[in-house]
Amino acid sequence: MYDISKLLYELVVEWGYLGALIVSILGNFIPFIRIPYLAAIFLVSSSIPELNPLVLGIVSGIGGGIGKLVTYYISRGANVLMSSEQLRRLNALKELIGNYGAIALFIFAATPSPDDVIIIILGVIGYDVRKFLLSCTAGKIVISILTAYSGRLFRELMEQYLGLEQGILPGLISIIFLIPLIILIIKVDWMKLLEDVNKLGWKECLRRTLRLKLSIKS
Repeated sequence: MYDISKLLYELVVEWGYLGALIVSILGNFIPFIRIPYLAAIFLVSSSIPELNPLVLGIVSGIGGGIGKLVTYYISRGANVLMSSEQLRRLNALKELIGNYGAIALFIFAATPSPDDVIIIILGVIGYDVRKFLLSCTAGKIVISILTAYSGRLFRELMEQYLGLEQGILPGLISIIFLIPLIILIIKVDWMKLLEDVNKLGWKECLRRTLRLKLSIKS
């Protein structure tokens, strides 16, 4: 995982905003395979002050939206293998989803949840590609901007409290800080979490989690 993040980071360092675009496309190119492109965005923003975090986040988000088009079109191509009855049911599902598809996609894309699930559904039902791209890209821009500014904030905190400015040390500390976060994002079952939140609400989910931790400690 570290080697992949390092390679993506070096690509962005070498090519700047263009590198961020390429890395983000690659990071969203293959369905259900998590490539830590946001880790590279975080590290670059924390170690290279010349790059504007807002521009970096926007460029990364655009790349993320473009990359997800692959999953969308692969799923949409499945229509040719379906019977007329299956297509009829899909059309009914398409009407049922309506504009909610764009909202759901935006939420999934703007969070570290597995957005490929909703993308495949929208692709199979032939959801409007313009609405798809706009909603997905908007969500990716949100999470990319938050990531870029988090990296920049981390750097500023290091400079303010530890006196770290230039050099390799801030980058190494960023990596040490980021690795547990990447592991957490990969290990969490986001689909199950989303189902639990929908059923119980955030407060009840947090309450049960705290109870579980307390029972383990005791």
